[in-house]
Amino acid sequence: MDAMAEQPVAEALASAVAKKWSGILRAMVADEQRGMIVLCNGRIAWAVSETQTADFPYFLEQIGRVPPDRLTEILQQQSAPDKSKKLSLILEEAGLITQDTFRECLLAHVRSAFSSLLKSPLMHIQTSTAEIVVDISLTFSLTETLDSTEIEPTISVLEGGARSCNGELLENLALLSGYMYSFVANTSGKLLAFHEAEHAGEQVETLFATVADWLSTSLEAARILGMGATRVTFMEGVDQSLLVQATDSERQHFLAVAFNEEGKLGVVKNRIASMIPTVQTFMEKR
Repeated sequence: MDAMAEQPVAEALASAVAKKWSGILRAMVADEQRGMIVLCNGRIAWAVSETQTADFPYFLEQIGRVPPDRLTEILQQQSAPDKSKKLSLILEEAGLITQDTFRECLLAHVRSAFSSLLKSPLMHIQTSTAEIVVDISLTFSLTETLDSTEIEPTISVLEGGARSCNGELLENLALLSGYMYSFVANTSGKLLAFHEAEHAGEQVETLFATVADWLSTSLEAARILGMGATRVTFMEGVDQSLLVQATDSERQHFLAVAFNEEGKLGVVKNRIASMIPTVQTFMEKR
């Protein structure tokens, strides 16, 4: 197995760049691909993430000022089976963009992808070594792609306010016997809602990072064991237990609830199940 395989995205990317590696780093959550990074001799040629906030055409329109109708027309032409000319050349020949501006748009897209890929505690890498043929002028060093990257707020940068982060969404869970804390997060490592009992006194940063690491390990174990799509994972301790359930069919968001020895697993599971529609509505409005 390639030494980069199964590593977190950031570690695998750093290794690939240092080795001047060529191929595709596939960002996985369990057995599902959520993004990829394409490298040519250690330089980044492309990156994409399911959870990035904007796609490449957006940057061509916003930075490159390519008219949306013309861009749609050209993308349709370029995707035709008999068309092999690169998009950058088509746009340049049409007088819509310069190569320098196209490169600027591409870099913005890669940075957008990295903002989610590099901060997800649940993703690991699968590698596909390949000969990558690209225009070297449209590739980037790791330093370029990380420079000025706008990272979405994650648990690592949430301070005191995190204790009441959309907490009203989860307030009903506080009625559970033995309730400690609960949160909603996505698989990119972004905390979306958090609530805790007054007596819990948990350190949000520590518990979220720890739960994310455990969940990542659990999903990977389920993949190796051939368990199929994992919807629920549970850990029971003498003093505290933790139940985590996916809230959407794509398993991109999850709800976690921690409770002490006074809590009852069956009751917690039923309450989580009743909360799923509420969480889904919350996500749709974001």
